[in-house]
Amino acid sequence: MFRVRRWDASARLGELQTKSGILKTPAFFPVYNPNKPVVSLREMEEMGVDAIITNSYIIYRNKELREEVLEKGIHEALGFDGIIFTDSGAYQLYRYGRVEVSNKEIMEFQHKIGSDIASILDVPMASDATRAEVEKGVEITVRNAKEWYELRDELRPTLWVGTPQGSTYEDLVTKSAKLIRELDFDYNGVGSLKVGLEKYDFWTQARHFMIIRRILKAGKPFHFWGIGHPSTFAFFVALGADSFDSASYALYAKEGRYMTPEGTLSLEDLDEFPCSCPVCSKYTPKEVKSLPRDERERLLAKHNLYVMLSEMKKVREAIRGEWLWELVQEKARFHPKLLHALLESLKDSNYFLLREPETKSSGLFYSGPETELRPEVVRARYKLKRVKIKQETFYRKLYGEVPVGLRYTYPFGQTIYPGEEDPPLSPDDSSIIEAVLRYHVGDKFYESIEGELSLKRSKRTGMPREILLNGESIGSIRSSDGMYVPNLKGASLILKYTSPPKMRVIVKGAFSKAVAKGTTVFVKFVKDLDPEIRPKSEVVVVSEKDELLATGRAILPASEYKDYDPNHPFVLIRRHVLPREG
Repeated sequence: MFRVRRWDASARLGELQTKSGILKTPAFFPVYNPNKPVVSLREMEEMGVDAIITNSYIIYRNKELREEVLEKGIHEALGFDGIIFTDSGAYQLYRYGRVEVSNKEIMEFQHKIGSDIASILDVPMASDATRAEVEKGVEITVRNAKEWYELRDELRPTLWVGTPQGSTYEDLVTKSAKLIRELDFDYNGVGSLKVGLEKYDFWTQARHFMIIRRILKAGKPFHFWGIGHPSTFAFFVALGADSFDSASYALYAKEGRYMTPEGTLSLEDLDEFPCSCPVCSKYTPKEVKSLPRDERERLLAKHNLYVMLSEMKKVREAIRGEWLWELVQEKARFHPKLLHALLESLKDSNYFLLREPETKSSGLFYSGPETELRPEVVRARYKLKRVKIKQETFYRKLYGEVPVGLRYTYPFGQTIYPGEEDPPLSPDDSSIIEAVLRYHVGDKFYESIEGELSLKRSKRTGMPREILLNGESIGSIRSSDGMYVPNLKGASLILKYTSPPKMRVIVKGAFSKAVAKGTTVFVKFVKDLDPEIRPKSEVVVVSEKDELLATGRAILPASEYKDYDPNHPFVLIRRHVLPREG
């Protein structure tokens, strides 16, 4: 099962169980060529590499190596205990137009040698391929995918990647992706378009990914083949890519190219290394230039790999800390074509709004004009327009006029815009209560409440903490984001004054009692739900009769939850109506 732990943008911090352990995503698989290893697997392990990709076709073609891996298994033969992902020879098919092995043979070979993750023989295509070439490639890819489907039970527990093809022909990509989806592979693949990538045509790559991401099952990780520069990792992860592979660390080194997180420099032009990795800390550029070619290439490759691994760690930390968009915008400033790809991608706001978390614990930093297109900003402006909050306002350049009662609410109170001061207005209790309840629950809810509403503030900071109805708490206002978090009393009011499925996750009858006692709501428990639920949405969990069972926080977006494993958690319970047994 692929399990999602955290979200930011359309990025996921996830875990995939394999035969050799858990793959933590987003992940980078360095390409390892057993015939020409520039960096040894022992060196990679010392650098922290716990997952690699190697070409099963290259191994298959080497008689001596083929016999060894068949006898010992690929992990023992290569001397690597981590996760091994094998390519099928599709790259050779792209480069040379043919391979001397059938799809069935290479699939069975990958399974026999013990690959953790393996791939069918699909047909990669460049962005300048003719339609006739692409149609033929799609036909072969689909045929080979169907062959895997017929053999899938014999090829377990290896995990299999299915990659739609179609080059830049959107209708063919869509057709291919729909057929791949029906076959239900374990891992989704998205092919990089080689000519486009070589020309830094990041928007073509992004558009191709977004088409496929919309079609394939969201509950599987997405592998973006051949994405190999660290400056692009954050962007493609924000689009929804969960893993990448590349030999660029070695290929660049062969050409004397020195990677940085922002771009690439020529070793010949360097007087100092702008890096503190073990290679750059030990050697100067002059010393590396003076070394024999093989050793120079090896050291450069090690440095490049350090940079790639470090950047992937940074991307994961950005998701964890919910500042991925700021990282994406920062990286986009280092190449105009990457900025163009970001701007064009953000124009498709519906793509991101489906998965963008409801709220974040970090601030929203203005990082350029494209900040106005970020999904958090677009959603906030939309929600402001649909609620009727008539009170004094303060002005925010990204949002326009904002009711004073939302002074502390995300993203209005957490946005940092150059030269914009914090609003001088200090909202009173009634303004906060009205604005927060209208904004988070709705006008009808606020207007229907009978009784006296009051606010409890922190004695230490004076910040709002709880909303009371006739002196009884109906929920808290979270300090980090100003969001209303209903307790059981507040949840019962939501059920009374709103119509289903507003804020609701409706649980099937067989699971109602377990949830009422505090059991996590898994995907298979869900019968229906509010389509506006996103990761981190506060939800009310109810029975089929709209009876209150619990309150909690959603983990998955409503639009995609059915694509996940039935045993994937969907709602983490905060409060429940029945006591836990024992």
